[in-house]
Amino acid sequence: MKNIFTKAVSSVLFSSLLCCGLALGEKGKNKPDKKDKSDEWSSSEYSGIRTHKNLRAAMLSKGFSWLSGSPADNEKLSIGKNAQFFGFVALRGESGRAANRGILGRAFFAISDDKQKEILTKAVLAEDEPLKNWWKTRETILRIFENHLYNGEPIDEEKTIKAGKEFCKLGGIVAIHEARAYAALEDTLTEDQLRKIKAWRIDPETAQEFGDGGRVESDKLTREQAKQLEDLFAKAFSWLTGKPEDNLVIPLGQPAQFFGFVAVRHQSGHAASRGKIAKSFRDILSASQLKMVDAAIAEQIPVVNNFTDERAKFLDQLELLRTDADKFDEALALEIAEKMGALEAEAGWIEAKVYRKIRESMSDEQTKLMMKLRGDYVLDDKQVEALTLNQRGEQLAILCSACHGATGAMAGPELEGMFDRPIASVDTYEYSSAMKKHSADGPWTAEKLDEFLANPKAFAPGTKMEFQGLLNAEDRKAIINYYKVK
Repeated sequence: MKNIFTKAVSSVLFSSLLCCGLALGEKGKNKPDKKDKSDEWSSSEYSGIRTHKNLRAAMLSKGFSWLSGSPADNEKLSIGKNAQFFGFVALRGESGRAANRGILGRAFFAISDDKQKEILTKAVLAEDEPLKNWWKTRETILRIFENHLYNGEPIDEEKTIKAGKEFCKLGGIVAIHEARAYAALEDTLTEDQLRKIKAWRIDPETAQEFGDGGRVESDKLTREQAKQLEDLFAKAFSWLTGKPEDNLVIPLGQPAQFFGFVAVRHQSGHAASRGKIAKSFRDILSASQLKMVDAAIAEQIPVVNNFTDERAKFLDQLELLRTDADKFDEALALEIAEKMGALEAEAGWIEAKVYRKIRESMSDEQTKLMMKLRGDYVLDDKQVEALTLNQRGEQLAILCSACHGATGAMAGPELEGMFDRPIASVDTYEYSSAMKKHSADGPWTAEKLDEFLANPKAFAPGTKMEFQGLLNAEDRKAIINYYKVK
């Protein structure tokens, strides 16, 4: 395989340096001015540096998004988040975020011939099934963590590790499909194509001439698959024009991107500033709550270090597909991916547990301040449009089903028919005295249920329910509608 850039470093060594907080890599001409505080945070997001300060920013921002958001938020991931092994994050960082995934993907697609497009089209089709399973497995992990937050259900670490291993193994399969395709594409590039993509690497904005047009389209792909093809061309660009060490850089929120930060957007439509959110949420929390965060960071640091070390080994395997394909060991690569998955699961439950502790200890005033801060951000409009009120309620009802099911089989009473019977009136269920006090109030109404869902402990002081409530008014509206029409 011909290699556009041949400079190599030891991946494991470089990973260790990243974890020690040392910044390596070239400075792009569009690199942000360090005097701009917002740009400092942006630089940290894309640099791959891991320091206590940056990990604290990551945990506080994810904690805010998870506690103030809803399960629907956690479903959202930016395109390219599956198989983040090809250096695009480093490209974003070195360019001062001038490198636009869509423009570069469309530009590379535009200058490719039919045979080259076919190479990546086949990769999109090959990874379609493992990608679907990747999303399903991610949903399994989300439900485990959400049931812990909302219902107090203990995290089954064995089950979470099993799901984590499968999650990263599937991600590894996708990455291998893509790496093989990129290596094959590299062998077909002409001198003119090489000249163009090298120029775009130096100044990504010059790709707009080719990438500012219409969508990537293929008569062999669905609309969603065509979007994936565009993403593959963007990742092919960053991998083939970059250096091996670029691929080591991951966003500050990784591992454990399970907590809805991607869904947080400024009402203006611009991406939210992780640093700004972290600082604002920090100011809401008490000293004891911040100590919880710091303790979780201390617990998570060795897990993150081990994750980045295993990830570096996986990257070394992918690099062989470009440099010496005969030495590539797919079984070993997937074994490494499973180790990454176990570590990502552990990093995730460390965060989920501390977020639950913070939620339990928050005062009413802190909750109001947090939700007021959330008011500055909105759920991604496209995701809202994709969910009808009943679909949103159906997703939320999954959380309720962890405790409420067939009478006698679950920890809570059956919820179906609640609007047709008095509160706390299922004969076969032993209610707390706190809930029994409401039995004379008649059946549940939408207004009463909204009050209960917002703050169960305020509605029924003394209740022993672990459910912490739904802070998002739209979530409460959706689940009330779901049970009214069910």
